[in-house]
Amino acid sequence: MNNVGLKLNFKNCFAVSSNGKSGGLALLWDSDIRVSISSFSNHHIDAEVDNEDGNHMRCTGVYGHPEKSQKKYTWTLLRRLAGLSLSPWLCFGDFNEILNLDEKKGGIEREADMISEFRKVIQECDLKDLGCSWYPFTWSNRRYGPHFIEERLDRFLGSIEWTQRFQDDAAKNLVSWCSDHSPVMLDVIGRGNGGQNHRRTLSRVHYEDFWSTYDECRGIIQRNWAEIGSWSGSNTVQLFQKTSKNSLAELMLWSKRAFGDSKKKLEKLRNRLEELQGHNRQYVKGEEVKSIKRKIHHLVLNEEIYWKQRSRADWLAEGDKNTRYFHSKASSRKRKNKIWGVEDTQAMEDKS
Repeated sequence: MNNVGLKLNFKNCFAVSSNGKSGGLALLWDSDIRVSISSFSNHHIDAEVDNEDGNHMRCTGVYGHPEKSQKKYTWTLLRRLAGLSLSPWLCFGDFNEILNLDEKKGGIEREADMISEFRKVIQECDLKDLGCSWYPFTWSNRRYGPHFIEERLDRFLGSIEWTQRFQDDAAKNLVSWCSDHSPVMLDVIGRGNGGQNHRRTLSRVHYEDFWSTYDECRGIIQRNWAEIGSWSGSNTVQLFQKTSKNSLAELMLWSKRAFGDSKKKLEKLRNRLEELQGHNRQYVKGEEVKSIKRKIHHLVLNEEIYWKQRSRADWLAEGDKNTRYFHSKASSRKRKNKIWGVEDTQAMEDKS
């Protein structure tokens, strides 16, 4: 888990091991934040946190028992945690329960007693649901069509002290295309960080590793090299350079037509997915939703391979969506590889 944290640009990590492929918790934080772990279990991580502004809070990540007969242990855990600290408290995670009937759509109606128990424990712990924006649900059974079920199982809760000291803007439920749960984001830091201007530089032409997964790429290369015919009686080096250049030029044209601006395509797909979810079209447009998620997954995978090639960080297996890590590695390598000047035999330096 520490490696995953580093790939996501978090310098510190505390993890509770999983049981095979199930369970497992992790709390990740950056170097400008001081975190002290107070307690942990298979269902929670409790920590005291000091951020860079000097503000102190308590953060508790929770994974609620999904089984009906075990939910009482989650509520007992929350009650015990509530009495252990007077710090402003932010409690968040997958509670595996809803707060009202509107937080479930499709399937059998939730039992009122289960909802009542969750609401009761939140009240006893002096916590407040911080709400959510954009899409109201965070989990689905992914069975698009008439059997589609959605619920709001993931949320942020804050104590009165926390809402008085920190921003209490609603959390945002983000789009997910590879999990039954959606990420939930809450911004609790000051805004206004100015952007930075970057000097444009000429880009180099590369053979992209992800091209190799397409039959069209193989066909272009085979056709160009087949046109050579015989190597005998030729300037081998020049012929090799010419054929390589022609192949790469044709591959660049093919890539531009096939993939275009991947960021724009990705944004368009995400917007369409948000539109379908926002208008509850998963029930009648299930195949389109699944198709969009597959396309997003493929584009993100291509982007990862793209930055992996430039970073030469070969220790990460393909499949982890960590393009920000690879981008930073590639940028660092580019700075190291830059030729800042050339000195001739008379010690005259040219920096043009």
